Amino acid sequence: MRKFTFLTILILTLFFHLFVQAQQTLNINRQYQDIRLIKSDTLIYKLPLIKGNIYQFSILQQGIAVYYELVSSTGEKVRENMDIYDINGYEKFEYTATNTGNFLLSINRFKHDRNPDSGKISISVKSLSKKEIEVRKQIKKDLEPENAKNVTTIDIDHFWNAFDHLKTCKTYADSVYIFQKDYLDKATNGMHDFIQARDWTAERFVDAILKNPDLYQSVRQNTLEAKKAVPVIEEVFTKFKEIYADFKPFKVCFAIGINNTGGTVSDRYVLIGTEVTVSGSVSSQDIIQKIKGIVAHECVHTQQHLNSDSTTIQCPLLWQSLREGSCDFIAELITGQPRNNEYGEKNESKLWTAFKNELCNESTDNWLYNGYAAKDKPGDLGYFIGYQIVKEYYKNTSDKKKAIIDIINMSDPIHFLELSKYDQKPKN
Repeated sequence: MRKFTFLTILILTLFFHLFVQAQQTLNINRQYQDIRLIKSDTLIYKLPLIKGNIYQFSILQQGIAVYYELVSSTGEKVRENMDIYDINGYEKFEYTATNTGNFLLSINRFKHDRNPDSGKISISVKSLSKKEIEVRKQIKKDLEPENAKNVTTIDIDHFWNAFDHLKTCKTYADSVYIFQKDYLDKATNGMHDFIQARDWTAERFVDAILKNPDLYQSVRQNTLEAKKAVPVIEEVFTKFKEIYADFKPFKVCFAIGINNTGGTVSDRYVLIGTEVTVSGSVSSQDIIQKIKGIVAHECVHTQQHLNSDSTTIQCPLLWQSLREGSCDFIAELITGQPRNNEYGEKNESKLWTAFKNELCNESTDNWLYNGYAAKDKPGDLGYFIGYQIVKEYYKNTSDKKKAIIDIINMSDPIHFLELSKYDQKPKN
């Protein structure tokens, strides 16, 4: 009789475990609660979906941040989650099945030090009823005039309608329902992109409002004033075209978020988080100018390469700082609004020395998107460094239109830095 080694038995056990997992089927319109997830687990579920049906996915994270991936029956990845730090709360998304068959939903723990080794998740997949689909179709039809515009603002109105209805709610569940029905379900095309980009859920909106209701009330009038910025955005497009002949305008969507995004882009929209953009503004003119600057900045992102040239030296920190600095510099040319950074200008030499020590770091945490963590100095100083390098490049290039082309199409950050001669520039 053949003897099995311990290793062979272990391998067979693991194979059997994975095989059994892969055979689990999630029934539609059923709740699966408190599923244990540990560090080594990958949960794999079969989902029998029908072409044309709309499905609402909900994954409740309870003490652990999870990565999920939905793969179609043809092997195409159709959705994944990249929010690695949210260890409590819902991950939600909708999907319209493109074919009939067994889809696979896989779930595992995000691999990072701050994520607990174990936790629980709850899962549900709901199929919208025929009545609900008809309501969606009517909403889509009603939104056609707004979605046809280059600049959409109606999501601002939908937010405040949902916000005002919260006072009629008696429970947390009622509040979530209201925000789903009156805001998220009525999203424009641009708002849909925003929802996906920032993983917005009705729960997150209700939580944000409960945490700081006064903040939303304080920006309400300013968000309504922001709707007057539409003509100014057309000015941004016109001016951009003057300095960069290949400029291809994107549509712009104004929405209201959970106070964590001033602006971002999708593959078809510039997305403006209006509550952040107008915060602190004291006049209508101030609001318009801030919006003009943010739209100009984000419009540059829509024209840039997403990734650096793979054949060049890879310097993630320098690359991303140059991308953001390019946006600030070209936005300044378009709007005429100077990008002043008093701290950066007073400490430029010291900052550049520190930046050079991290030039090709994978992590950008010390320089970018770190306003929440900065204590003894301002956050986002990588924007300032990138801006200064780009400004020096522009200054040292005689053909200014070519300089703009070079800045927007920059794909080799080290070579661009060398050409700018910024390292040799005298600094304070």
